[in-house]
This record gives sequence, structure tokens and C-alpha cells, in this order.
Amino acid sequence: MELRDSIREILSDKKTKTDGLHVKYIASHILNNSRTLFPDENDPTFEVLKQRINGILLYDINSKNSEFERVTNPKTNKYRKGVYKLKKRRGRKKGK
Repeated sequence: MELRDSIREILSDKKTKTDGLHVKYIASHILNNSRTLFPDENDPTFEVLKQRINGILLYDINSKNSEFERVTNPKTNKYRKGVYKLKKRRGRKKGK
């Protein structure tokens, strides 16, 4: 499975759709899901995986057709550092 697909799958959970999830938790989910009984030496470390995920998310939110977005703090109205969620997609109207 591709890393972007794993991120999308984790962020599509019901609670994370609204609240979002920090990059370190996304990385730990992916690392735990990819582990087997006998770990491989080629598996990335937690820090490397976290950097890759952060890079993918930062690159994606700056693109025109991004599927991820940053989460804002409702009290300060500023972005929460390292917290992302899936963008809400507008559905098509029936009959069109």
C-alpha cells in the first residue's frame, strides 16, 4: 500500500474526519500496521516516516486539488501545528 493511501485511510476514520490527527500519531499508526512478526531491516524508523508523512501532507495542502487540510484552533483561529484532516468534499446534486 502506498503511503498516501495509508494516510487517507487513517484520516477517514469518523472521529478524525472532524478533529484531525497529529503527524506523529499518523506515523505511529502506519508503523504499527506495517510491522510483522519478524521486522525487516528495511523498515523506516519512526522519525523518517514522520518526516515523509509531513512532507506529503505539506505538499498536498499547497496543491490546487488537495484532499487534506490543516486543522484550525477554534479559540485562536490559527492552525494547529502538525494536525491534518481530510477535506470535506461537496456532493453533487441529484438530477445533474
